[in-house]
Amino acid sequence: MRTLLTLLLFAAATASQVEYDRQVDFSRYETWSWHERVVPAASPMADKRIREAIERGLAARGLSRVDRDGTLLVVYHASKTIEIDLAPIKNAVASTPTGIQYVEKGSLVIDMLDAASGNVVWRGHATGALKYGPSEIAEQVKSAVHKLLERFPPPARRPAP
Repeated sequence: MRTLLTLLLFAAATASQVEYDRQVDFSRYETWSWHERVVPAASPMADKRIREAIERGLAARGLSRVDRDGTLLVVYHASKTIEIDLAPIKNAVASTPTGIQYVEKGSLVIDMLDAASGNVVWRGHATGALKYGPSEIAEQVKSAVHKLLERFPPPARRPAP
């Protein structure tokens, strides 16, 4: 089970952010393809779940996936780290004798590149504590991707005055 989650993120995707090029007219993007340099997740099942969530999310936003020559190229990056969480000294008894806990956290970045220029035009990044229940894996991926893609496409740019 832990191998499956080696590159997964999420639980409740505690933090997410989106940034994009405000000069880009996102309404011109109708198709997308996977970037040729996508690096699959270490686990084939994790990779499959991340890809499926991205595909469903973009389809729900009206973008069609094509095997090649999409107007947008999509790539993701997923990682897992182990961090130290400290409980306040007076509450240390409630966690471990030292008040130190190791927490696995995941991070997912989705980049969308303009196929013509090769420039990143949209980026979403989500991070959160990992959970390891069999029923939670797919939900963690789905939740993180959904949270990021809620803000895609960005609002239409306003014409210059």
